[in-house]
Amino acid sequence: MSHRIVRAALSAALVAGSTALVLSVSGPAHAVDLTAPLPITSFGDIVVNPKSQLIFISDPAAGKLITTNYAGVVQKTTDKLPSIAGLALDEEDGDVYAAVPDAKAIVVFKPDGTRLQTFTATGNVRPVSLAAAGDRIWFGEADGGIGRLDRGGDEPDLVPDAVSTGLTATPVLTGSGSLLAAADPAATPGTVAVADVAPATPAVVTAQAGAGQAKALAFGAGRLLVAGSQGLARAVKPADLSTIQNYTAAADNNTVAVSSTGSVAVGSSKAVSVFAADSATATKQFTVRTAGVLQPGGLAWQPGGPRLFGVSGQAGQFDLQIFGDPAVLATKVGLTVPAKAELGKTVTISGAFTAPIPAGLPVTITRKDAAGSRRVGPTTVPANGKFTISDKPTRTGTVTYTVAFAGNGDYSPATITKSFGVGTTKTTTLALARSGSGVLAYGTTVTLTAKLGPTHSSRVVEIWADPFGADQANRLVRKATANSQGVVTTTFKVTRHTTFSAIYRGDLFTGARTATTTVSVKTSVTTSIARSYKVAKIGGVSYHHLRKTVNPYITTKSPAVPGRKVYLQLEYFNGTQWKVWQAGWFGLNTYGNLYNELSGTHTPGVKYRLRAIYLYAKSGDTLNATTYGNYQFFTFTN
Repeated sequence: MSHRIVRAALSAALVAGSTALVLSVSGPAHAVDLTAPLPITSFGDIVVNPKSQLIFISDPAAGKLITTNYAGVVQKTTDKLPSIAGLALDEEDGDVYAAVPDAKAIVVFKPDGTRLQTFTATGNVRPVSLAAAGDRIWFGEADGGIGRLDRGGDEPDLVPDAVSTGLTATPVLTGSGSLLAAADPAATPGTVAVADVAPATPAVVTAQAGAGQAKALAFGAGRLLVAGSQGLARAVKPADLSTIQNYTAAADNNTVAVSSTGSVAVGSSKAVSVFAADSATATKQFTVRTAGVLQPGGLAWQPGGPRLFGVSGQAGQFDLQIFGDPAVLATKVGLTVPAKAELGKTVTISGAFTAPIPAGLPVTITRKDAAGSRRVGPTTVPANGKFTISDKPTRTGTVTYTVAFAGNGDYSPATITKSFGVGTTKTTTLALARSGSGVLAYGTTVTLTAKLGPTHSSRVVEIWADPFGADQANRLVRKATANSQGVVTTTFKVTRHTTFSAIYRGDLFTGARTATTTVSVKTSVTTSIARSYKVAKIGGVSYHHLRKTVNPYITTKSPAVPGRKVYLQLEYFNGTQWKVWQAGWFGLNTYGNLYNELSGTHTPGVKYRLRAIYLYAKSGDTLNATTYGNYQFFTFTN
C-alpha cells in the first residue's frame, strides 16, 4: 500500500532550493470549479478513499474526523479524537488510519468512516503525521522521530524511532511501495530523507540531501515531488535526490499532490498549478475562491480519477474546493408536488437543481394526465436553480410531473418524477355494532360488525380491541377491505370491560373516521369445597357432607389481577332464613387463588352455604362488573 500523507496541523514556514519563478497562467479554469463549506474549525489532513468515494478530513482543534462525498456533502462525523492530525490510506482494504497525538494512539476507520480499531502506545509516544509504506503505517512525532505501527502479534504497539533521520521537528511524510520520505517543514534550510522500509527488514535511510525549505512531499510516477518556499517545486530521484525537473510554480508553495496518471498539482496560499506528467510549465492554473488560503498539505487527487480536491480557509471558516474537475459531476434535481389536488383548484409545483448546475443549460419538464402529456415550465436551468409551476387540474385521476436534465460533458443527466391524485373531497360514515346486550358473562365471544359508507378509493377498515387495565395493550383484531355492502366483521372473546374501535384512516379525498363501543363484562369467581365424604341432596339442593371432626378446605379462584381481592360470605340456615355467620375480604395470590380452612367445632345437622363475590372498585380494580359467585352448600354429620 502507498499513500501521500500530508502534515497534520503543521503550519510553519519552509525552505527553498530552486530559483523563484513567475507563475504562468495558461487560461481560465474549467467550467466545473466548485466550493462547499466544511464544518471544521481547523485543518489537519485530507485523504480521498476510492473504495467508498469519500473524502476524510481531520479537524485537530475540534478533535473530530469528517467524511464527505465528492461534492463536499458531509456523510459522517466522529468526535472525541483529541488533536487528531495526520491521515493515511491503506489502499488494499480501504481503511483509513488517523494519528491522535493527545490519546497517544492511531485510530483505524472503515472505508465508510465507521470507527474500526484503536492502537494505543504503551510508552510516551505521540503520533502526529502518518504515511503508509512497506505494508506498514509510519508516524512522525513532534521531536522529529519516525516510528511505526506494529499491528501483528498479541500486543500491537506504536514503536518510536524506527527510522533515524536526524530531523528535530514533526516531519511531513509520504510513502510509496517500500520507500518512505520525510522532511522538516520548519527547517531553513531543510533536508529530505528517503528510507527503505521494506517488510521484514530494518528501515535504512538510503538518501538524504538538502532541498531548501521543503513544506510538502509526494511520490508519483517513480519520482519524489518536493514543494516549498522560494519557488521550490521539483521532481527528484528517490535513489539520490538528484533533480529530474523543476516546475514553474508560485514563490511560496505549501502542498503538492500527484495523480494516478502522473499529473502534478502544486499549491500556494491562493493558487493551484497543474502540470502534465512530463511538463515543467503549468497547463492549468486555478485560484482559491474562498476568503481563506489553501492549507498546508491541503491538496489531494481522486485516486484513479480526475478530480483534484483542496481545503482552504482561515479563522475557523473552511471550504472544500474542487479545482477544475474535468470529470462528469453527479447532479440532482428536487421536485415537490402536493399530496393531492382538489378538482378545479390551483396547486403549486416547485423544483430545484440542488447540485450546482449552471443556469441556461436545457431542461425538459413534462406534465401527464389522462388527457396526454405536454411540456410545462422553464426550458433552461433558472438563474437561482429554482422554479415553480401553477397547475389547475380539470379532470380526476393521477397527474405526473417529470423533470429531466440531459447533462453534458461536465454534468451527468438527472431525472425525477412525482405524481399526485386529483379528485373531490368526500365525507363518509362509519358505524360499529356488537352482539349481546347488557353486562356480558366472562369469556363471551362478541361479534363486531363495522359498516363503512362511500369513499374515494380506500375501503380498508381496522377493528381494535382495548381491554381495560394497563396490563393489556390495545390490539388490532382485524384489518380488511370492506365488502360490497361496506361491512367488515370479526369476533373477540372478552374477559373484562373492553372498548372496541372501528377505524377508517381515510384516503386522498376522504377523511378518517372512528366509531367505538364499550362492553361491560363480569369476571369469573368460583369457590369449591374439599374433604367431604359425599355430595347428596337435601331438599333438592346438593350439599357437601363432612364429618364433624373434619375441617372443610375451601378454594376460591378468580382471574389473576395484581391487588385483586374477593369478599367471602359464609351463611347458616336458622330454620326460616339464611343468616350471615362470617364474612370478610381476602386477597388472591399471584395465580388468582385463595385457600381457606374452616376450623372450629362443627355442629351436625346445621346447613351452611358459602360464596365469593367480586365487587366493582371495592375488590381492588375496576376491570369487571360486580359478580356474585355460585353458592357452595355443606353440612356436618357424626
